[in-house]
Amino acid sequence: MRPGRVWVFGLLLGALGGCRWADADQPVHPAGRFVLEPGHAIGQTFVARRAGLAGIAFWLDPEPGAQGELEVQLVPASDSGAPAGSVFRSARLRLPKGSPAGFYRFLFEPIPGSHDQDYLALLRFQGSGRLRIGTGPPEAYLDGALYVDGDPKEAQATFRLIYDPLWILTDVARGALKGLFLLGLSACLYVGPGLWLLDLGGIPRHAQGGGLGRAALAAGVGLALYPVLFLWSDLLGLRWGPWGVGGIGAVGFLRLLWEGWRRWRTGRGFQPSGADLALIGTLGLGWGVRLWAVRNLEAPMWGDGFQHTVITQLFLDHGGLFRSWAPYAPIESFTYHFGFHSTMAVLAWATGWSVEKVVLLGGQVLNGWSAWTLYPLAVRLAGGSPWAGVVTVLLPALLWPMPMFYVNWGRYPQLAGQVILPVVVWLMWEWLEAPRISRRAGLVTALTVAGLALTHYRVLVFFGASLIGWGLVRGWALPPSARVRAILRAAAVALVAAALLAPWLLRLGEGGLPAFLQRQMAGGDTGGGDLPGWGDLQRYLPEWGWILLGLAVAIGGMRRPQEVALVAAWWGVAFLTAHPSALRLPGAMVVSGFAFWIALYIPAALMVGMAAGLGGRERHGWGYLLAILVGIAGIWGGVDRQRDIQPGVYALVTRPDRRAMAWIRAHTPPEARFLINGFLAYEGQDAVGSDGGWWLPLLARRAAFIPPLPYAIERPRDPNLPVRLREAIRRLAARDPQALADLAREGWCYLYIGQRRGHVNTPQALFEDLNYWGGFLKEIYKNDLVLVFKIVSCNDERKESRGYRGLLLKWYCAEEGWRINYRL
Repeated sequence: MRPGRVWVFGLLLGALGGCRWADADQPVHPAGRFVLEPGHAIGQTFVARRAGLAGIAFWLDPEPGAQGELEVQLVPASDSGAPAGSVFRSARLRLPKGSPAGFYRFLFEPIPGSHDQDYLALLRFQGSGRLRIGTGPPEAYLDGALYVDGDPKEAQATFRLIYDPLWILTDVARGALKGLFLLGLSACLYVGPGLWLLDLGGIPRHAQGGGLGRAALAAGVGLALYPVLFLWSDLLGLRWGPWGVGGIGAVGFLRLLWEGWRRWRTGRGFQPSGADLALIGTLGLGWGVRLWAVRNLEAPMWGDGFQHTVITQLFLDHGGLFRSWAPYAPIESFTYHFGFHSTMAVLAWATGWSVEKVVLLGGQVLNGWSAWTLYPLAVRLAGGSPWAGVVTVLLPALLWPMPMFYVNWGRYPQLAGQVILPVVVWLMWEWLEAPRISRRAGLVTALTVAGLALTHYRVLVFFGASLIGWGLVRGWALPPSARVRAILRAAAVALVAAALLAPWLLRLGEGGLPAFLQRQMAGGDTGGGDLPGWGDLQRYLPEWGWILLGLAVAIGGMRRPQEVALVAAWWGVAFLTAHPSALRLPGAMVVSGFAFWIALYIPAALMVGMAAGLGGRERHGWGYLLAILVGIAGIWGGVDRQRDIQPGVYALVTRPDRRAMAWIRAHTPPEARFLINGFLAYEGQDAVGSDGGWWLPLLARRAAFIPPLPYAIERPRDPNLPVRLREAIRRLAARDPQALADLAREGWCYLYIGQRRGHVNTPQALFEDLNYWGGFLKEIYKNDLVLVFKIVSCNDERKESRGYRGLLLKWYCAEEGWRINYRL
């Protein structure tokens, strides 16, 4: 059994026995070029990620004959990496002659408030001889650096942080309460309004998969509601804010209370079956695992995480929809799907949290919901079996890497769309198949379709594929009268949804999306397609998942052939929309194969769930035993899911970057503009950032040379911006000194090198060789691995002169009292 699987038990035993818990913060320990000698100091900056910091262990390799006394001093770290105050913890350790290599523990009185605090540990040696320090590469630890006599080095000391278990348990309990608050608030904001809409639609309760299935449907409907509200609020000139969101949250809370009171009044209360308990446990574990996994992240990861955070901040700044991206980017249109961003803005107004925290945690709530909302659809396909729904939820929630892995990519809008997708498919199939159903159900369905369209364009295509699949499998088999009725109902929903979307459809032409679609459909490769190999397929489902899927299709095909054919037809059509080259058609990037494959957990889970639910209703007593087995499998899988989070590969922002951003806001002029590390992605067409410098406009309120990626499909203030960015980056990558001088002349007078050193998603940083550029730069800040330079050729008196090819963009943010001048 892996050590990670028993950490909870070890923590409890440690708390009872007075032991202390050590984290493997930076485990690499080859003794390298850094040595500790008397009269010198080795330091390491770090972030304590738990309460009760009670010590630190360094990996040391004493040379033969070394002996004396070691001392560690712990001080708060400042934004420059130097001590920010007096020593408030210290520990000493005798080093006898002949001491072996290994970890040496320095223990002190626990620090109750250490959680999320920055520290500098200084190690000194008094005696004779030398000690080699275990070290790792710069990327071995993201939130600090090794220091030698106060000078940061491109290395990390090998160290472990030691905590008091009782304080860890207190910290975990505090985090659990915050998580429950977030889930409860999300229920009030999204599930409660969704329940009102389901009641309005008059959809029979018995068809909704029980109380938990009904709540899942409500979550999807409530999530789809907000983008439609934001769209029509913008049309009417209404702005959103905390009071409006508070009103909706109160209405949702009252609806949840009424639901509980109604159950109590009718005498039903809550009498859970084994399947109910298994589902509740799976959902609780799923959400807990997701929120725990991101507890140490400073911001959403990768480029998508950055751009979605910027868009959410713009919603907060404008109280709704906007066109100008000022002051964060030189873009003058907004045609991007915005369902996720509007719902995150609602959550930010309700909590008052920072936008990056809301996007990170709110995205994880939706990550769990993307498994939950599969439940009612699975129950429907399996003929009412709740265990089909339980298995369908368990697989993506805890046992498969998707959709958990989405957090690495920051791919939140597609995730939000896939929360709504199973719900709108359920509503649409119910609307098409029910012999008698209220017209109001069609209105709720149309509203949900419109919300999905505003949440993610590509997932809307997957919904269209479900209609084609339904028509091929079920619609074709209907009597003529029922077939005509279904066609008319589908047309009615399409017309109402189009009416709800009309303001947005008229706006789409303002950006570059129509031109992008025209380019894709006018040509492109119509050859062999972009099918992944077997190794890539195992990224989306594990090998045993593919075997299980094959068995499920075989078993389900014999017992419920029409339902299996329905799901297969749905996702077969979706496959063709994502891989048009299979039909020798253009448009491979309109939907994209990647978007399809990372959504494959949906049909796979439905197929396996249907096969698992063929046994019918649970027998007395067996359901609770199955619930225990599901819980054991969920715990096992939940531990494995922690490995899906890979900040060492995908994180742009680290704690040293955030300290640097604070310094920049305090020590550089508001109009300062920064060159940053980046590269050309998407076959060399679009510029993207490759370290924390990309976040400068949001976290430091300073212009960054590379704007958020949607500039490529929106309308920049300067139509030639994409071309000029490509030209400048290619010249800098070729180490053209004149390129740096030209940019400095146009006002780009600063250079930011982030903690990740420009290596996120690219092996070669734009400013890789700082020795080469050294003659053009003056260092003004150095903290851990973060560097800030002033370009020496900049003339401050010329900042307000002609901009890059004559264009100067100025934006003012009155609320913040700061300004960005963006020269292009």
